[in-house]
Amino acid sequence: MDRRHFLTATALGATANQLLPGLLHGQRGPDLAESDPQAALQKASRTFPTNFWWGAATAAYQLEGAAAEDGRKPSIWDTFSHTKGKVVNGDTGDVACDHYHRYKDDVELMAELGVKHYRFSISWPRVIPDGRGTVNQKGVDFYKRLCDELRAHGITPHATLYHWDLPQALQDKYKGWQSREIVNDFADYATAMVNGLGDRVTHWMTLNEILTFSVVGYGVGNTAPHAPGLALARKKDQLQIIHHALLAHGHACQAIRAAAKGTCSVAIAENFSPYVPVVETPEHIEAARLAFTRTDFNGAIITPLLTGKYDPYWLAQQGAEAPDVKAGDMELIHQKLDALGFNCYTGTYVRAANTPAGFETLDTFEGYPRMALPWLTLVPESIYWGIRMITDALGQKALPIFISENGCADSGPVSSTREMQDTDRVMYLRQYLRQVQRAVDDGYPVVGYFPWSLMDNFEWAEGYTKRFGLVHVDYATQKRTPKLSYRWFQQVIKSGVVR
Repeated sequence: MDRRHFLTATALGATANQLLPGLLHGQRGPDLAESDPQAALQKASRTFPTNFWWGAATAAYQLEGAAAEDGRKPSIWDTFSHTKGKVVNGDTGDVACDHYHRYKDDVELMAELGVKHYRFSISWPRVIPDGRGTVNQKGVDFYKRLCDELRAHGITPHATLYHWDLPQALQDKYKGWQSREIVNDFADYATAMVNGLGDRVTHWMTLNEILTFSVVGYGVGNTAPHAPGLALARKKDQLQIIHHALLAHGHACQAIRAAAKGTCSVAIAENFSPYVPVVETPEHIEAARLAFTRTDFNGAIITPLLTGKYDPYWLAQQGAEAPDVKAGDMELIHQKLDALGFNCYTGTYVRAANTPAGFETLDTFEGYPRMALPWLTLVPESIYWGIRMITDALGQKALPIFISENGCADSGPVSSTREMQDTDRVMYLRQYLRQVQRAVDDGYPVVGYFPWSLMDNFEWAEGYTKRFGLVHVDYATQKRTPKLSYRWFQQVIKSGVVR
């Protein structure tokens, strides 16, 4: 497709599925002469359910700052970011967005945006500085103040227990996620948080992106680019870390429910890999289904998490590298979830093929549209097919799904004196949200959408060079300025319509 056709398709938006066959999801649409403009307009005006969770998302280390205040001790990301050469420009999360001191202003921004749900993470080393043992009440009190401020503005708190900031003390003591010891420590941490915050928080997420912190934090034969930045000898070691994380999730689910004084919702946020049939015909849809369960690392994470067993094909492919599983492990992993968070940024096209796996994936080449990071290819259909395959591939027909992250780094000029014109983010969010609407229309149990992120923040190994926020942050002054995408999303929330 040439540039002119791509730009035309983007401008047409919701009608592109009818007018440009194959652009968004490969479906054969009517001829141009047969299209009904009024019907297309009506379709473009369909609203999301009135009880849909419109939210925003952040993470503790990326936002809070106050790295050494009120009893907080270092996490593996403090150690990693302070190690020369690990993060662009030597950036750290020491100050970040200073949310620890400015949370009231940030909640005001959420209220103005119109969100009624806010996903944040709790800093484990802030509330239990040594990872186990004594609870730091000053740390817990911060989250109490934050939740009180949210609730005063009619915003429901959604707390994630782990968003990658493992206490350095546990990394030093037993190598963190490499040890099964972490399973009990994580459950104890979960219990402490429900005891401390359960009167304010009823929506809990155990872990954020097992895939990322286990695979991007621990390389096989090479040094990993995220904390703790280690090199493992074998893939088996990496898969064992994933297995420990799954066990920790299961144990934490039990701990949350045991400690909760009333009704609570328990979820996990995972960036499982969505596979998009290059053409929506039965054979290619079946190829997408097979790819969903059989490829790394869906076979290692989302499949056992939701089914209680590793996919047999995937397990056979691992051979001697498969993780060691003890009696009772799979039962512990397979805890009932009240909802599933889906972190979606991009996806992979797939088609049927005469291969042992029954499919082949398709590359995106240099000319394929990408956002401001080389890995972030524009695949709006991925969010629809990721949602759909939880039912079609894993049989979870009634499990509520919410988009716990979706977004991109903007590439426009940075400005702290006027609204930033992040038209690339508006385009990205519009196309992905239309695919979320498609999933809602098709009857899949989609209940919410949390774009990443509320505001610019510390973007891990990229430091402060990549900006994912709806709100611009001038890191020198901590001034917050809503971007064009903030105003656009504000209207989506207000109307319940993607325009």
